[in-house]
Amino acid sequence: MVFRQSFTAHYTVYDVSNDHHIPVRLSTASKAQRQRLQHVSWLGKTTALLIIFDNDIYFRQSPSDETDIRLTFTGKPDVIYNGLPDWLYQEDVLKKPESLWTSYDSSHLLYATFNDSEVRTLIYPWFTSGSILAASGAVLSAPTFPPYRSVRYPTPGTPNPTVQLWVLDISNITDLKRWQVMPPPAISNQDYYLTSAGWIGQGNTQVSAVWMNRAQNLSIISACNAPKWICIEKYTERAAEDAWLDIQEHPVFSPDGNSFLLLAPVQEGSIETYTHIKHVTLAQQRIAVLSHGRLEVTEILGWNSYSHTIYYLGTQENKPGQRHLYVIRNLSTEDDSRRIAPECITCDLGKLWSSRYYYSNCTHFSASINPSSNTSDMLYYVLACEGPGLPLAGVHSTKTNKLLRVLYDTRPQQGPILSQFALPKQWSFEVPLSQGSKAQVQLLLPPSWRPELRDAAYPVVVEVNGRPGSKAVTEKFRIDWGTYMSSHCDVVYVRLDVRGSLGQSNHALYRHIGGIEVLDQIFVLKYLLETLSFLDETRVGLWGWGYGGYVTSMVLGSQQKVFKCGIAVSPIADWLYYNSAFTERVLGMPAENYKGYVEADATQRAKNIPSKSMFVIHGLADITTPYEHGISLARALTEAGVLFRYNSYADEGHDLLGVIGHVYRSMEDFFQECLSLDTDDPKASPDT
Repeated sequence: MVFRQSFTAHYTVYDVSNDHHIPVRLSTASKAQRQRLQHVSWLGKTTALLIIFDNDIYFRQSPSDETDIRLTFTGKPDVIYNGLPDWLYQEDVLKKPESLWTSYDSSHLLYATFNDSEVRTLIYPWFTSGSILAASGAVLSAPTFPPYRSVRYPTPGTPNPTVQLWVLDISNITDLKRWQVMPPPAISNQDYYLTSAGWIGQGNTQVSAVWMNRAQNLSIISACNAPKWICIEKYTERAAEDAWLDIQEHPVFSPDGNSFLLLAPVQEGSIETYTHIKHVTLAQQRIAVLSHGRLEVTEILGWNSYSHTIYYLGTQENKPGQRHLYVIRNLSTEDDSRRIAPECITCDLGKLWSSRYYYSNCTHFSASINPSSNTSDMLYYVLACEGPGLPLAGVHSTKTNKLLRVLYDTRPQQGPILSQFALPKQWSFEVPLSQGSKAQVQLLLPPSWRPELRDAAYPVVVEVNGRPGSKAVTEKFRIDWGTYMSSHCDVVYVRLDVRGSLGQSNHALYRHIGGIEVLDQIFVLKYLLETLSFLDETRVGLWGWGYGGYVTSMVLGSQQKVFKCGIAVSPIADWLYYNSAFTERVLGMPAENYKGYVEADATQRAKNIPSKSMFVIHGLADITTPYEHGISLARALTEAGVLFRYNSYADEGHDLLGVIGHVYRSMEDFFQECLSLDTDDPKASPDT
């Protein structure tokens, strides 16, 4: 079974020298047909392959070999996973499709095993197989009900999956040696998460692992050494009293393992915290904060501990919708971190003056740096412009920042095509909130909008999310359903980032979901309606997906008559039935915060939702927000006598990918009726 991050596929190795394709299948599989595998990758820098099938790991010496060596024997579909995260870890912890790491010399393999045997089972109907039989004309001996599928889905306060970390010596494939990596004593006697792992340096005798307690307010970075592989606590991060810790990327260690970089929350001002880079030197027990300011560091790209250079991505101060490339040079462990001045390479075109033609409409970047070693520095970086203009990418020199080669440029081909469309204008700004916070607002103004049209009254559609750590307002290039609605239906489309979103304080949400982030949405909309005369206050709708669907139902049930109607897609309703990792992180255990769970229950507000104002959409095969949420919300609305619209989709998951065109057409139809939209062709809604 595949989850949010994983997939199965047919794999082929291409022999470049001989122009030959080698299908990858296990030696026990039939050669008459292709075999779907869960994972195939190279073993480090060798030509050996690592293969995962039915939750077990296999080794093949070379692609052309006819035999495979089975490395694990405990795999059990849907229960025990070797080298692959289970559902919960893919959804909200590791968020990766694999959990195995090869040592630098390719002689050892580090992998995680997840055991779901004690985790509760979620069962949901699956209709496709019966439909296929009916379509094929097969004669059924008796009528059959739809079969069911299941997934191990832990809810708050119930047993979580257990995780074990293993080191496997594969230098002698005929005599495998295996050791369990033991977590540090401070966390080993309680429920915990493994949030990341990896090898330290270029040897095969030391790994690093990051552990977090189940409450997710304590994170321990540990080093685990051969031969006993017992982890020693090297650095501990504790959350503030009224907050939690977000799971960050794995620390970046120096080759000698004596120091590392990590992302961690740093307080800026009285209440705000931002993610910054910390440099931890183990011998001196010294911690230095290397980046500063009201901005978020999103990724450490590269670190050369010999030339004392760090590249990273982060937002710009007072411009959280942008993302830029930064570098710290001439860093040494003796330096006073307060004197370190990170250099923003892309914040203005001064550093990229020679390539200004390419990057003149770019404020949102991604990048990758070529790896460094003891003898060579990071010489090149690939810089990708992600918006607001059309995407492009090029290779640059780290010494001069000069553009050496354009890898791709979509402007010549896509620019003339886009110029034929009447696209909305984008306007981003801030709205002050209480306690010094600021909401980020982005308006998509329809092509017909003009500043001089003072008597115009445009309908408003607000896209809400509100999930802690989410980011809606960004300058990344995108053409989506919001773009379509603004352009085609003459709608002012609004995106909001309020408290709890990335770069905003989340203290007010701790143990109180559905409170401040809901009130902020209402406050900002009232502010916009009062200050922007071209917005029609009688025609305001909102919609959201997942957590945004939850916020939609909470807003409509708030008895604040700002919004006329709303759409909740795959909504969360009762947090007692959402996944344990996310829910406990924010709300805590149900036994410890029962009041918080009751107050956050969207079904409790159903009676306050006006009739004909709500549209609920859900997939029957949703294993992110199980279908029970949509049903419980619908039941509460029904019992309260509230008339509402409801669409359910068989065999569709959280993203509704197989029916997305129908979903968007249904949403447009609902808003057209509720907000009296002016559109010539309601069936013209895009499929994506």
